[in-house]
Amino acid sequence: MHIDRFTKALAIFVIFDFFIFFILETVFWMQPFVHNLLLDWFNNPPVTLGYEMHALVLKKLFINQGFYNLFFTIGGIAGLCQLKKNKAVGYALILLVCFAAIGAGLVLAVTSNAYLLAFLQATPAAIAFYTSYPLFKQASANNQ
Repeated sequence: MHIDRFTKALAIFVIFDFFIFFILETVFWMQPFVHNLLLDWFNNPPVTLGYEMHALVLKKLFINQGFYNLFFTIGGIAGLCQLKKNKAVGYALILLVCFAAIGAGLVLAVTSNAYLLAFLQATPAAIAFYTSYPLFKQASANNQ
């Protein structure tokens, strides 16, 4: 059994989401438009600091977080590539990346007012997880 186009598209969306946030958080974090937007979405500006100072204080934290996103991106790409060689490994990597996106989306929803972002992060990942898990089980049983 092979991954269908819809599930593959969702997995690619999840991977792309991780990659976009890697770029935003590591490359463009100190750009006022980016940090103002993200701090506002995450409902995170303290009353005593302006956005620019807050962005500077959080810079290293966001660089670290951005690299987590990069590593999940790499894991997702590796998973898609492994589907041709070892389906069980490929699906396992895709499931891990989807699980991380689901968890991150839930945490985002609970800790901020960024409900739309949380929905866009968790929902495609949850659908991809749900549709990929049976494929993983089958591939694992077949030892591919």
